[in-house]
Amino acid sequence: MKTVILGVALLLSGCAALNTVSLTPIPADRQHVVEATASRFIFMAFNFDNDYVDEIATRLKAKCEGGVVSGILTKDESIYYLPGFFMTHKIHAKGFCHRRS
Repeated sequence: MKTVILGVALLLSGCAALNTVSLTPIPADRQHVVEATASRFIFMAFNFDNDYVDEIATRLKAKCEGGVVSGILTKDESIYYLPGFFMTHKIHAKGFCHRRS
């Protein structure tokens, strides 16, 4: 019985890890915040490309039309639902939009 309970507990366990954080210089004008997130569900560590990460730059630009995004903070997270089998890799970016004069 203890083996069954331990097995179920291991199967239902999960964890999260923050892999990296990067930051560009923060501007003085921080009024217009823009954010974007991209993620991918991965099964048994089979991730054949990282093209989903390119969506972040496109989404940030779309939220800052005619401007420049600076002071970008990125977070790279891995969320393990069933360690070794199911995970989500998530990238979150936050920056500040400046309109060109």
